[in-house]
Amino acid sequence: MTALSANPNTTLANMEVPWQQSILQGTSVYYSELAGEGVLRPAWAEFVNRLPTTGLSEHLDNKRSALAKQIRDNGITYNVYADHAQGASRPWSLDLLPFIIDQADWAVLQAGVAQRARLLNAMMADVYGPRELFAKGLLPADLVYGHSGYLPQMQGMEPPNKVWLHMVAFDLGRSPDGKWWVITHRIQAPSGLGYALENRLSISRSFTRGFREMHIQHLAGFYRDYIDGIRKLSPKGENARIALLTPGPFNETYFEHTYLARYLGISLVEGNDLTVRNNKVFLKTVNGLEPIDGLIRRTDDQWLDPLELREDSHLGVPGLLQAIRCGGVVMANMPGSGWLESPAIHGFMPGLGQHYLQEELLLPSVPSWWCGESPAWAQASERLNNLVIKSTGPNRRGRTMESIMGSELDDIEKRIWLSKISQRPSQYTLQELIPLSRVPIWSGAGGIEERAMMLRLFAVTDGLGNYTVMPGGLTRVAGDQNGIVSMQKGGTSLDTWVRSGEPVERTTNLKEKLQAKDLQALRRPVSSRAAEHLFWLGRYTERASFSLRLLMRTQLLLNEEEYLDPTMLGLLHELCGKQGLSDEFDPADPKTQDELEDNILDRLWYKNGIDAPPAVGLAGQLNGLANVAGQLRERLSSDHWRLLNDCAKVLVEPEWVRFQRTLPTASLEQVQLYLLAMHGEQSDHMTRDNGWRFLQLGRQLERLCGACECLLSMTSMPGRAGEHGLGLAIALADSTITYRSRYQHRFEWLPTLDLLIFDEDAPYAIRRILYKLDIVIDRLPGDTSQLRQLFNGVYCNGEMPEGLSLEGLQPPFPAETGRKLRVWLQGLLDTAYKVSDLVGAQYFRLAELPDQVIQGR
Repeated sequence: MTALSANPNTTLANMEVPWQQSILQGTSVYYSELAGEGVLRPAWAEFVNRLPTTGLSEHLDNKRSALAKQIRDNGITYNVYADHAQGASRPWSLDLLPFIIDQADWAVLQAGVAQRARLLNAMMADVYGPRELFAKGLLPADLVYGHSGYLPQMQGMEPPNKVWLHMVAFDLGRSPDGKWWVITHRIQAPSGLGYALENRLSISRSFTRGFREMHIQHLAGFYRDYIDGIRKLSPKGENARIALLTPGPFNETYFEHTYLARYLGISLVEGNDLTVRNNKVFLKTVNGLEPIDGLIRRTDDQWLDPLELREDSHLGVPGLLQAIRCGGVVMANMPGSGWLESPAIHGFMPGLGQHYLQEELLLPSVPSWWCGESPAWAQASERLNNLVIKSTGPNRRGRTMESIMGSELDDIEKRIWLSKISQRPSQYTLQELIPLSRVPIWSGAGGIEERAMMLRLFAVTDGLGNYTVMPGGLTRVAGDQNGIVSMQKGGTSLDTWVRSGEPVERTTNLKEKLQAKDLQALRRPVSSRAAEHLFWLGRYTERASFSLRLLMRTQLLLNEEEYLDPTMLGLLHELCGKQGLSDEFDPADPKTQDELEDNILDRLWYKNGIDAPPAVGLAGQLNGLANVAGQLRERLSSDHWRLLNDCAKVLVEPEWVRFQRTLPTASLEQVQLYLLAMHGEQSDHMTRDNGWRFLQLGRQLERLCGACECLLSMTSMPGRAGEHGLGLAIALADSTITYRSRYQHRFEWLPTLDLLIFDEDAPYAIRRILYKLDIVIDRLPGDTSQLRQLFNGVYCNGEMPEGLSLEGLQPPFPAETGRKLRVWLQGLLDTAYKVSDLVGAQYFRLAELPDQVIQGR
């Protein structure tokens, strides 16, 4: 008995359903989720009855606008590849109206999804174990072994409680006869859980009365079950430390990785945050290595381990597969499940269900034919017009071809495809085209439109072999009337409401009561990567603030002074060059006033486009802030993250720049407001943990560099320390008001040095900066003896170097005193760079150190 004959789902006689004839005749037939025979379906009638009877369009339009603002303010994004018009990251698309599933439909879906999850887990256990399905002809061995998703490295592995799949997802569509079909298995690293939760929080607030009175089931319990199921499979049980492994901020669904990690209360980690020691996985933190007992992965198989899989992967962890095989970490889901995502698997599911479960499948798969079986290919090739051509699996580079609609091929194209499939039949699968049901969306033009939809449902293991289905899901909708259901191709999403027949229990994802022993374990560790990005967040913030003050002061001087003294012009040029705001200063070839202004303006803007040069100067610093923010999404508040991203967009080059050659006051003032708000967020609203200390260390080091560079430039040539030069130095230290209110005098040398170097209260005075650095270094984790020894060379027990005082610098002072001042400033600057390098070596590159302290619990 061949696999084909054992599977009734692959015979054409069983595939004829009433709506197929209407497709062949070219008529538009689909199932309407909103109404049947001109009458609203009961669930929708109840929803509509709770909406205002007058002014409904305006009411919904207002809610739609509020929803869009909420998504924008919360920074909910979805990365779209090759979307140059909007940039790589765009706001998540969510429609106002929910998709409502009644009790009868949900009973079928819930049972069918849980059943299929158990079946897929049993198939994984068999393929990597006894392989009965091959021996009994239930599934062609070539289909599995020839698929890139099969990993021979996992053969013979037996995970705890034989749980291979900890969370699975299924894309379902409803045909015109009202029947649900499973279209796609999402197994390796299913996406959508975070977006489904965010959709729920957003839409339930928009329709609070309807959500409450229609007894819509809550989602929190499902997420709690997800984490609990993974902990049950770890030897440490409730004390197991779980982390979410992300490919990083360039992944299309990175937002939900950060969102899920924060909601579940677990660490978000990238591959280079982890290391394997003695077949166990550890997180590299600023306190040393800390054990990780479970990983929820959002990284596909091929990238997990460069030692055993793709050697060019920078997303994985060397030795991770060996740690999994040895039971050193629970991986959710286990590697090697990619072959279950093949569309060819669907044609064999009924026979497999009978074998493993002794049950009929409650949810049928979309009719599928694997062309690697000659009888299936012979049958399906005769009706290519009515089928969809799909790749059986990804190629060696992990890429899968776009689906080809047979109905859209002309005769020549059809012959080409028939020839191509005949040459390599096992690489292709043909599937029935199911006309998807239509769900209502609010168009924003005062009316309702119906669009094609697919429903993604999720199931998680309880750790004992059973699966719990989320009472909701991610509903995705086509971007237009005839479009494909795809978020990458302009689609939108809906919140998915599942009705209950009785009042629902208000569940929460929080523990009922925390014990004293729980508190320390629940403190979130600061990974080396997060600490490094926080350090650079602080440095970029200070650097951008210094550059902005320099630009605004330069603008003031260039506008007020028709002819600047060449000495002062050289000082401006030198400082701007050091900050990347202009070309570097060359004393042998000084620029004129107009040349300097043009040079600064040319470097000011961030230019859009694929071939545009990289941003430099202030725009580059703001872009650096935004990039760092993308790496710290899970650690920053929504307000802080939004400030960082919005600020980077201010200096995108506008059209009027080509015609108005002057520094833009309004744009610089807007950047100033953003930076002031960022300083407030970083100083007042962040938890004072180790991460914050590294941020403050970065800020104070950059502040020290700016102060030293300014004073070194001002004292490098005779005449620069005149009134304009001193005023510039005071402005760069953001101390103009303090100077005028305290001294009530024009800018002079001695009070300027007092405010810039010796003042213990001025935030940009060198003495104050050294005092703050002394505190931060003292509170860094681990052994700070090397840092302390290095820093004590410039500031020890609150004392400045002997012989450097205001009295000694009071003019006229000998040349030796001036030289000593400059040597001290240069020494401070060099020390700041050395401290930065030492911090990086000690805290940010832990994996490179030969001896590691393993932190136990």
